[in-house]
Amino acid sequence: MANPYKFYLAHMHDKSGFRASWDPSRVLKIGYVGKLDKFGVFTVFSSLEDEGIVPKIGAQGSKVDMDYTSHDSVSVSLKASGTAPVAGSALTELDAGFTIGFKGGSGVVFQTSGQRTMEIINMDAIQKQIVEKFNEGNWDQDSLIVTHLVEADTVTVIISNSSNGLLELKAKAGVGTANLKLTDATLGLTVAREQGSTMKFISQSGLTPLYRVMGLHHPLFKDWKLTPKGKGPENLSVQDFDSKEVEEDD
Repeated sequence: MANPYKFYLAHMHDKSGFRASWDPSRVLKIGYVGKLDKFGVFTVFSSLEDEGIVPKIGAQGSKVDMDYTSHDSVSVSLKASGTAPVAGSALTELDAGFTIGFKGGSGVVFQTSGQRTMEIINMDAIQKQIVEKFNEGNWDQDSLIVTHLVEADTVTVIISNSSNGLLELKAKAGVGTANLKLTDATLGLTVAREQGSTMKFISQSGLTPLYRVMGLHHPLFKDWKLTPKGKGPENLSVQDFDSKEVEEDD
């Protein structure tokens, strides 16, 4: 059975093209400088500003919501107040809430509200300064820069590593019945029933759940440059995900 956080980091990177912050409540900043461990956990050591480099930051588009589940076997059902609960539910007819089912082992529910991607827009100038620092011995080849950062008003992340897992979340009394969302902090969602093992980050505000990094790369017969650090076969010396470790529990 996959370790929950290792599965989450590898899965979200594979499916979204971004890296996931761990833990999801951890707030990153664009321009942070650090390193990744082999599971994809980013450790911050410095920032571009601390290194005397000034990033220019821009936003991509307007705010949007994101709703992602990892497999067809993951289901999210809304129960409105005044409707009959399903058999065996811990929710009463008066309760509003959600039922989340995980039938296929490891799974993820990832939802954001008010999401916007910020990015560094003067990468050419930054690249020149970093290459210069590296040539002078003042930049670690393995250092990575947070160049893109997803900011969200609220975030909900639920990770399961149990087959036939079930989670029922109950909203506080008196909430309306329209447009209920897992990311709505005003619902005051609490766990009514849980079957199996889940890690839950419910309706947390002001987070940075996803990001991208770039690091120095030296193509054959070409100059040093900054390139994205992903799961592909780049020549960056930092380690990336260990697929065998992802499938094992600690």
